[in-house]
Amino acid sequence: MLLCAGALPAETVVLKRAWIDSVKDRATIDASFTIDHAHKHPNAPAADGDMHVAGRAPNEIGLPMVAELMNAAGAPEQPAVQLIHAHEGNGQAFPITGAWRLWFEHPAALQRQFDDVPPAANTNPDHSFEIHPITRYAGQDVTFSLDFVQGFPAHDAKTAFGSYEAMSIALQATDSAVSMDVKKAPYNYAVFRMKLLADPVKLDDGGLAVLADVLDNQGADENVLASNIRMIFVPGTGPWKLISQGAGDGSEFDALGIPRVNLNAIAAFIKAAGGASATRKLPYEMIVVGLHSAQ
Repeated sequence: MLLCAGALPAETVVLKRAWIDSVKDRATIDASFTIDHAHKHPNAPAADGDMHVAGRAPNEIGLPMVAELMNAAGAPEQPAVQLIHAHEGNGQAFPITGAWRLWFEHPAALQRQFDDVPPAANTNPDHSFEIHPITRYAGQDVTFSLDFVQGFPAHDAKTAFGSYEAMSIALQATDSAVSMDVKKAPYNYAVFRMKLLADPVKLDDGGLAVLADVLDNQGADENVLASNIRMIFVPGTGPWKLISQGAGDGSEFDALGIPRVNLNAIAAFIKAAGGASATRKLPYEMIVVGLHSAQ
C-alpha cells in the first residue's frame, strides 16, 4: 500500500519506516554528500555563527537537505570551510557525518523520501532534514565546533519550549512508510537548564541520551517548562565528554540545544497504533551542542 500524495495535507514529509528504525537511536548519520551551494561567508556570531551548505545524499537520506557547520567563523573551523568551498558545485560526493535533524523550520508542501532530489537552487531550499551540526567533512574533524556561540543570545527557554510543547503532528502509517504533517516550527536554538532524571545511556553510534526536565534559565526558581525530554549528545564532542563524567539523576547543566523530532517515540507510537491515523503532541528531543555545569 502506498500513501497517496493527493490525500496528504500541506507541510508533509513521508519517511521509510526502515530508515526511521536505522536512525532513531543514533545521535548522528553518515552520508556521501554532494554540495550544491554554500554560504560565501558564515553567519555572524550574533546571528548564530553557522555556515549553511545545501546539497544531496540520495542513498543515505533521500530528501532535500542542508548541512550546517557551527562556529564556522572560528580559526579552527577554516580547513573544513575551505574544503566545503572547494567542493561546492563540482558534482562529487564526499563523506559527511553529523547530527541528523528532522525539523519543520523550512518545510515544503510535500517531500517523499528517496524520490528524486534535484540540485538545490540556493543555500536554503525548502527542507525538513538537516545534518546539523556537522562533526566531520571529507576527513576533516570538527567535533570541537559544538560549543556555545560567543555573542549569540539564542532563544530563551520559556519562549522556545513553550512553542515546542504546543506543537502537534499528524501521522499516517503503512507497512513501509510514515507520513508526518507538522506546521512550520520556529526557534532553532534554545538556551536552557536541564535536570537529569537518570544516568545517560549509550546510543547505537556511541552517542549518549538521557531524560531530563527542562527548567527556566531566566529565574532563581526551578520552574519546569518541559518534562522527560530526551537529550542527545553527539560522540566525541565537548557536551558528550562532560555528560560522561559521572552525571546522573539530579545533575543540573546549562545548555545550548537544537530541537529535532524524536523518531524513537514516533516509531514506538506507530507500532502501538498499528496502521491507524492519529494526531498527537509532537515528540521532540534536543541535540545538546553547548554544555556546562549549572552555576
